[in-house]
Amino acid sequence: MPRLLIGLLLLAMSLVAGGCGVTRKITIRTVPPDADIRVNGAEAGRGPITQSFRFVDDEQTHKVGAKRAGYRDAEITLTRDFTDPLLVIEMKPLTKVIKLRVEPAAAMISIDGKGITTTPVDQVAKELEFTLDAKNQWTSYEVTAERPGFEPAKQKVTYTDAASEYVLKLEPKRKEVRVTTEPTGARVFIDGVPAGSSPIAVTGVDFHISPDTDEWTTRVLRVEKPGYDPIEETISWDDGKSDYHVDLAAKRKQVRIVTDPPQAIVKIDGDEIAERDEKGAALAELSFPPVNEQGDLKTYEMQVSLKTEESEWYPATMPIAWEEGKEDYTVKLKEVLTRPVDLISLSVKKSEQGWEIISGKQTTIAMKDTSEGTLREAPTKLGQPQVNGNIDTLTVSPDGSRLVYSVLFNTPSGSPRAQILSIRSDGSGGEEMLTDGKTLDIMPSCTPDGARIVFSSNRATNRMSIWEMAMSGAPGMTQLTTGDNNDLWPVIDSDPKPRLFYQAHLDMRDDPKLFMTQLGTVARTDLTHLGGTQPRISPKADTLIFAAPNAKTGKRDLFRMPDRGGVPENITNTPDVDEFDPAWSRDGTRIAFVSDRGMDADKRANYDIWTIDAANSTQPIQITANGSWDDSPAWDPAGSVIYFRSNRGGQWGIWKISAR
Repeated sequence: MPRLLIGLLLLAMSLVAGGCGVTRKITIRTVPPDADIRVNGAEAGRGPITQSFRFVDDEQTHKVGAKRAGYRDAEITLTRDFTDPLLVIEMKPLTKVIKLRVEPAAAMISIDGKGITTTPVDQVAKELEFTLDAKNQWTSYEVTAERPGFEPAKQKVTYTDAASEYVLKLEPKRKEVRVTTEPTGARVFIDGVPAGSSPIAVTGVDFHISPDTDEWTTRVLRVEKPGYDPIEETISWDDGKSDYHVDLAAKRKQVRIVTDPPQAIVKIDGDEIAERDEKGAALAELSFPPVNEQGDLKTYEMQVSLKTEESEWYPATMPIAWEEGKEDYTVKLKEVLTRPVDLISLSVKKSEQGWEIISGKQTTIAMKDTSEGTLREAPTKLGQPQVNGNIDTLTVSPDGSRLVYSVLFNTPSGSPRAQILSIRSDGSGGEEMLTDGKTLDIMPSCTPDGARIVFSSNRATNRMSIWEMAMSGAPGMTQLTTGDNNDLWPVIDSDPKPRLFYQAHLDMRDDPKLFMTQLGTVARTDLTHLGGTQPRISPKADTLIFAAPNAKTGKRDLFRMPDRGGVPENITNTPDVDEFDPAWSRDGTRIAFVSDRGMDADKRANYDIWTIDAANSTQPIQITANGSWDDSPAWDPAGSVIYFRSNRGGQWGIWKISAR
């Protein structure tokens, strides 16, 4: 039997039993309208429904309930006093208390866009209503936490969530950081973490406003490239800016260059530096860009030079590199203490036509300073040639009153010529011309009595022969040797029957020979199989000294042998040293000669005047050490002075120096 009929039957029975009760007909409606209705515990159907209720007395009540998923069960007690024909049961949605926590900083909280806090909080609790919608889906809420400097944190909340506590994590703002550099290819770091090489885009770089300072956090952008100083700069949110450009600057420094002398000209890579500071130092701003991918920096070349009318210094070059930013440089120039001096000289060369006298020119080095430093008294200059040539060889008259010398020069056609001249040994009175300079008159020496001069000349033929003339230069010259030889370096001894010693070049031989001829005869004696040059007979006329080259090194040594010839004795024995121009002192106890065993200030082998004891040649004594070219020594009669030829001061001249 239907439940409704059963209810009506029960109501009728109660009316019969109760007598005068009240019946009310009530329509029951629910909110929401589709709830299930129960009456007095019995299901009455889904509303709206209309139902009669019998109240037999004032004490009787009826229970009307509603049930629907997503809502709280609702129940209303009807009494006899309820007279409204419509009963509306409003059901309440389910509720749930949720707890919200915000990290890492307090924030404003809103639910479905409606704020539930008036100040930033780090946690809050809220009771929310939940129910099922028309599709039987649980309603949900969107909870949002917002704080400046962070991205909003959102959370969906529904009734069926297992937990009732929710954490809203505020994420920092993120942006793409795009880095370009000039030059490209630089390494990029963000907070020390390598990001790659420029140009580069780094995504997801985060920034936020610090809760402690209420300012945007920052990051360090660092750019590195070999050869450049690293560059760091601070970047922040910067209103969302993404593009950052960094110009890598080459290393730079200002160099200060102090020169000695201070007025020296300074050039860097060929450009003169004009700027000077108050102390005269040159100033230059230099850039040092890398020259390769390894970062090696540019190097400059500094040139420093100075030349004035009075003096000259050797130019100096110096590299200027980065050198960890070194700024101060000092350059001390070395003064040019020498001058180049041309020397016209003669040599004897053998050709298919036989021996020939060849004129040549070479550049010699002369010291500007003519002194001998502090260790020896400075020499005295006596004269220099007035013609366009240079002094060749010289000798001293036996009484020491005059110097006889030849001056060698070239004609416009290139042929060598030489003139013999004479001056007083004190340098006074000027030059006296003994020959006219139209032929090659060279290598004069005085006879022991001082009356005559013997010399070598080509005045008769193309060959050189030995001639004799008066010391005074009076007319009349006598040819002492003839033939097809080239006869050089004549000297006459003091024997009662004077003899002529000389050097001869014979076409059938490749080496010079030493001969002796008794004056007034045509016979000649070949003195040694060794051969040699520059023969000089001792004052006692018993010993001959001469120079001869070493077969291996070509350097000359000094030899001596008896006046009538024999086996020579090497008295210097220095195969790697060039020694020549021997000259006897007037008493025959010492020999002056030229040697390059000494060194000048620049470690160059240099021709100087030396002496040795004729009896003991193992301890030579250096007489000149100026650094110029000194040769052709000749003794004064007392043996206290040596006259010599030198280019010191920059011009060939005759000098004298103490031999003590």
